Amino acid sequence: MLSNSSNKQIIIQSTVGSVFATTGEEELKKAIQQGQNAVAISGRVCNPGVYDMPENGSLADLIELAGGIVGKKKFKAAQFGLPFGGFLTEESLNKPLDFSLFNKNTHRNIIVLSEEDCIISFSKFYIEFLLGKMQQRGYLEYSRVQYEIERTWRVLDRISKGKANMRDIFLLRQLCSTIKDTLHQTHNLVLESIDKFYHEFEEHIEEGNCPAGQCIQLLKFKITDKCIGCTACSRVCPVHCISGELKKKHTIDNTKCTHCGQCVIACPVGAIFEGDHTLQLLRNIATPNKTVVAQIAPAVRVAIGEAFGFEPGVNVEKKLVAALKMIGVDYVFDTSWAADLTVMEEATEFQSRLERFYKGDDTVKLPILTSCCPAWIKFFEQNYPDMLDVPSSVKSPMEIFSTVAKDIWGKNLGLTREQISVVAIMPCLAKKYEASRQEFSRGDNYDTDFVLTTRELIKIFKESNIDLKNLEDEEFDSPLGEYSGAGIIFGRTGGVIEAATRTTVEMITGEKLDNIEFHELRGWEGFRSADLKIGHIELRIGIAHGLEEAGKMLDKIRAGEEFYHAIEIMACKGGCIGGGGQPKALKKMEVLKKRAEGLNAIDEGLPIRRAHENPSVKEIYDKYLDYPMSRKAHELLHTKYFPKLK
Repeated sequence: MLSNSSNKQIIIQSTVGSVFATTGEEELKKAIQQGQNAVAISGRVCNPGVYDMPENGSLADLIELAGGIVGKKKFKAAQFGLPFGGFLTEESLNKPLDFSLFNKNTHRNIIVLSEEDCIISFSKFYIEFLLGKMQQRGYLEYSRVQYEIERTWRVLDRISKGKANMRDIFLLRQLCSTIKDTLHQTHNLVLESIDKFYHEFEEHIEEGNCPAGQCIQLLKFKITDKCIGCTACSRVCPVHCISGELKKKHTIDNTKCTHCGQCVIACPVGAIFEGDHTLQLLRNIATPNKTVVAQIAPAVRVAIGEAFGFEPGVNVEKKLVAALKMIGVDYVFDTSWAADLTVMEEATEFQSRLERFYKGDDTVKLPILTSCCPAWIKFFEQNYPDMLDVPSSVKSPMEIFSTVAKDIWGKNLGLTREQISVVAIMPCLAKKYEASRQEFSRGDNYDTDFVLTTRELIKIFKESNIDLKNLEDEEFDSPLGEYSGAGIIFGRTGGVIEAATRTTVEMITGEKLDNIEFHELRGWEGFRSADLKIGHIELRIGIAHGLEEAGKMLDKIRAGEEFYHAIEIMACKGGCIGGGGQPKALKKMEVLKKRAEGLNAIDEGLPIRRAHENPSVKEIYDKYLDYPMSRKAHELLHTKYFPKLK
């Protein structure tokens, strides 16, 4: 199955698909020298490898030899010949395979694409792979057109992110024609992709839609023809953006959708398209000179084990690290570390507002709202635009981690932002939407490159024959993997505000609390209030999980019927442990409680349970950020939200 980190051209075989052949170039060359009609086949086939083609064998025959297309999906295209080659489409399926396609400058490699593949995403990856090989002093003949190749990648990147216009197709044709003429190519990948899949380019540019759901900035939920009209999705939707009659196909209004994913969990037939970025991870691992960094959210570690025979709530973080390293991820860090950084910033902001409030400053906006859940942030932007000065300006832990990884950690290793690919392993489908927000980017380079849900990671592991129970434990990489108990409880309802309260109170009083477990903030009511009295400090805190309950709370605050110093809102029942990307559970509440207990147990067992005591968090302030809420910290760790007009 597996990649070789030192030689990324020997790449992953998984039944979700493979990237390149599972054998090295030398093995393929040897087979050809022996007179065999050897062809390496990979991509969306069940059994990638090197096969000896029968006389007059067709592309369809080759695909059959390789076990057919994954999931019995429809054939889309086959790319032939490294490093550039061209495309074979459906009309070539049953024709004898023409070995003249593979000239002396290309390898006998065929990559099969199915209806699940995006042609723009594939072309972009392919060019990025070529550039990576050139940086390693491979494919030297392409150095004559390096400028054109780099510009081609940038244009494809713009198209994949919804930032292009139709003139970019003209530009692509110009660039690739220059490449083709200069190198005397018979085929050119990008030119042929435009000619044969023009409609797909047009849909990306004109409609801002990626039909395959692989371009994360263009991802939209949609209900497919699998829908049986059972109404389960519409009944659980907290913002009522799903409509349709009983026993008829339903539709989603994406202008109202918050991407919480509760509809996906509720659907009994898997009819809701949520995108799939599993192959994106494999492609990034395959790309030369790209450093792949994974971050794991707190809630993932107490849920993913359920798919491998562990009880809900069992912490499998060390086996997760081992599995990700096994498939070729270069570094595995913990988002909980960034949660500690979030606490430092939010607690300092909370302290500042409180102190000004108690001094009678009537410009202070209270309550302060935690801002870690992207689904409720979008809900807030759409429905409560008059209250947007209330949320904390601190980024979510996912975005803080990605920013630090690219702008501080990576820079110290001599890596550019473009050389680092940050994949976030999240329990939440809304995190895919968050990663696509323009404010979390530097130009066209986004802080988080893409998000995999817990279910997507399960898919990769299972279909790559990786069983977490059979793996030896491995530790997170340092220093971005060290976390406190405060960081870990972010994954459950009440956890973010409890973590912030631990630090805020100690910052205000200057005294260390004997008891930092605020059970008043815990519970399972959808909308609850808690009054805390610690020394001379009195705090009223509101907590909601589930957007309908959140709406009730915000309506009361807006109407002046309730007052809170701080509130926490999470879009999903139970918080992140019940996120839309988590494994489905029959006894949902029972499972959620076990997952929450698992996070609490991790917190209780740690020697450091306060974010401000995390030594690696202290270090990053000392070396790079000065202090919480400093100018440097604000530049890297804070953001601003805006009204979303429907």
